[in-house]
Amino acid sequence: MTTITRWNPVNELMEFRNAMDRVFDERLRPTFRAATNEDLGGSGLSMDVTETNDEFVVTAAVPGVSPDDVNIEIEDDVLTISGEFKREDKSQGEQYIRQELHYGNFERALRLPPTIDAEKADAQFEHGILRLVLPKRPEARSRTLKITPKGVIEASKS
Repeated sequence: MTTITRWNPVNELMEFRNAMDRVFDERLRPTFRAATNEDLGGSGLSMDVTETNDEFVVTAAVPGVSPDDVNIEIEDDVLTISGEFKREDKSQGEQYIRQELHYGNFERALRLPPTIDAEKADAQFEHGILRLVLPKRPEARSRTLKITPKGVIEASKS
C-alpha cells in the first residue's frame, strides 16, 4: 500500500535556510567578532549572565564534557568558551532510532564590558555546569551620592 504525502515547498525552503544559518554561525561569525557589541553567538552552548555591583557571573551548561575539554579565553574584552561534546562509540549493530543530542565542537563568544578585571577571573566546574566569576575593577563599581544639607556631596560605595 502506498502512502500519499502532501508536498509542501515551504518545508524545503526552511530546511535550506536553517542549513545556511548554521554555515554562517559556525564559519563566518567569528570573523566579525570585534565589529559587534553584543552576544557574538556561536553554537551548542546555552548560558546565563548575571551582574551584581562587584562582578559578572557567566553560567554555561556543558553536560557530559570533561573540564579538561573546555577552553576559556578572554581577549580584547571578548569571552570565548569552546570545547567538544564527544560521542560515545555505539555497540556493534546498534543504530539510532532518534538522535537529538548535539555532538561535535561548540564555541560561544560574548563581548564583556571593559570594567572586567580579567586577571581575577575564576572558573568553577561542577556536574556539567561551568561558572565563571568575572570581578569588576574597583573604579567601575557603582557609588551612591548623597547631598548633605550644606550642599556637600558624600560618596559611598554600594
